[in-house]
Amino acid sequence: MGFAQGSASHTEDFFSLTATATPVPTTAPSHQPVALRIGSLKLSTPVFIAPMVGITDRPFRAFAREMGVGLTCTEMTAAAALVRAPQGVASRLLDLGPEEQPVAAQLVGNDPQMMADAAQICVELGANLVDVNLGCPVPKVVRLGSGAALARDVCQTAAVLSAMVRAVDVPVTAKMRLGWDHQTINAPELARALEEVGVAAVTVHGRTRCQKYTGFADWDQIARVKESVDQIPVLGSGDVNDVDLIEGRIRAGAVDGVVVARGMLGDWNFLEQTVSQLRWGEPGPSPDFEDRLRLAKRHWDAMVRHHGEQRGVRLSRKFVVWAIKGCEGAARLRARVADLFTQADLDELFDEILKAGVGPTGWHRPNFTSGEG
Repeated sequence: MGFAQGSASHTEDFFSLTATATPVPTTAPSHQPVALRIGSLKLSTPVFIAPMVGITDRPFRAFAREMGVGLTCTEMTAAAALVRAPQGVASRLLDLGPEEQPVAAQLVGNDPQMMADAAQICVELGANLVDVNLGCPVPKVVRLGSGAALARDVCQTAAVLSAMVRAVDVPVTAKMRLGWDHQTINAPELARALEEVGVAAVTVHGRTRCQKYTGFADWDQIARVKESVDQIPVLGSGDVNDVDLIEGRIRAGAVDGVVVARGMLGDWNFLEQTVSQLRWGEPGPSPDFEDRLRLAKRHWDAMVRHHGEQRGVRLSRKFVVWAIKGCEGAARLRARVADLFTQADLDELFDEILKAGVGPTGWHRPNFTSGEG
């Protein structure tokens, strides 16, 4: 699970000019395509999506791949539930599709053997990488000694990850926060310990557990984590919502890549523009309200096809709410979402949103909180 030696950054050919013997047309890209290596995996871009409970199901991951992200990830899955699941149920828990390449599975738990066994199941079901949740702040996870609670104990966390690394032949990674609170920031120490046991990369959310999703992510602290490790990539997470900042942080070597969570919800094009910025040096044209909405509708329809009409429409409601924000008459349209039960209901409301158009304040991002992001 090692990396190429002798490079200050794990991004390959980043921001180098295209070599050519003839003049480059003005329409040619000024950047080489960006690649990031995590263990044995070479990923097309350093832009990934975060695992989010109730969000990153198979249709969501398919759209993220379409937007060009380098790695998608399942929703957070309890290792104990996966290991104890009856035959056939485990595959439904992860819901990995045969076309999903590359894809990570994220596990949460604190028992080394249980986590190792669960990691093996993830690989058997098609995961190319196994990630461990060391950042979830929600009480029901923390009370069990998992998520952000496990990360407080560096030795125990290293023992868990070490068991997983020995159990599977795919990269094992971890997603952590800065620490429990601002008085106990331990992300640099934890990252070093995980690197020593063979973890292939770490993602750092720039908030503490006590912050949850309030305040602002501290990217200076994330950069300190990168400085603390020798070989493995460090990915940044938290307030990833500005393509210029993303490019600047990677160019400066503060991080090797980014993991996008709330910044993409309700705005699929943000992912596409971020990937374009890193590949070509510019985000491309910004789509108008109708284009954004039609893309969102494609996702809603995909959820209905995948989950079935009743469940798919119900699961799509939150995505519809996010699309409505920034729309003319948003409050009135939002009140209609609870009455969505069928595909016909979804189609009818879509037509109303499209007809209403963008509101006077313009398009804006949703405010979202999940168990992980």
